[in-house]
Amino acid sequence: MRRFYRLGSLFLVLLLLTACGAPPEEPEEPPEEVFALPELGPAGSVSARAIRTTGSAINITHPTSTNSIQREYVPPSPIAELPEADAAFYAVDSPDSQEPRAWLEWGDSLVKYDGSFAAPQPVSPRLWCFDVDSDGKDELILVFFTGTGTGVSIEELHVVKRFPDHSCIDYALPQSLWQEEVPKLFDTAEINGRTFAILGHELTEFDGEGLDLDTVSSGLIAGFSIEEWGGLRFRGAFCLSPPDSAVPRYVAYTSAEVLYRNGVFTLHDFHLYSYDQ
Repeated sequence: MRRFYRLGSLFLVLLLLTACGAPPEEPEEPPEEVFALPELGPAGSVSARAIRTTGSAINITHPTSTNSIQREYVPPSPIAELPEADAAFYAVDSPDSQEPRAWLEWGDSLVKYDGSFAAPQPVSPRLWCFDVDSDGKDELILVFFTGTGTGVSIEELHVVKRFPDHSCIDYALPQSLWQEEVPKLFDTAEINGRTFAILGHELTEFDGEGLDLDTVSSGLIAGFSIEEWGGLRFRGAFCLSPPDSAVPRYVAYTSAEVLYRNGVFTLHDFHLYSYDQ
């Protein structure tokens, strides 16, 4: 009798489960989107031979010497100077050209810059003097603008070496280094509707709507500054263009350390920054 009761109870439980149906299954969650960035690697470096300009020794006493020139005129005051190095940078309007004429005097050495100096300048030319190439002798470093305007801010970097006969050589970093070689290090990626600028190990997100991701360039921005520890640094831009326009849109900033050795400039230690920061 007791066994019959137990079987009857079990049958009742099964009957209730059948009437109620099996417990509802949990709905399946949609799979998470896979967000995978491209493999990143070091940016490397780019180099270019400097543009070389031979300077002269200033010799008022013997202006006909083949190794010297005579100062043609002296402006009221320099637009940049470094008294501790006996260096000054001058610029005047040339009487036979619409372009300003500029020159650098370092002691009794002189370098002329014809047609490359931009005036007025948003920032005054800057002068520094230190051993930039670790050869045991100080060089003069000059930075000045060659182009300014809306979306344009171009500076030139010059390293000047002086010799015992008071002649000098100016080594200028060529624009082709940052205009043509640096963009070869740029890359872009579009992942799940998000767009990234990539430079070496670093990347930053930007709004890529309406931009052609195959039109990477460095735009028209180049600046130079001195590091706290005494080295030189380049700052530039990461640009893309809309499909129907050649006008670049700046999407990120870049920077790199500048090295100079034996007439060659090298940019390395690149970094990438958001355009909005």
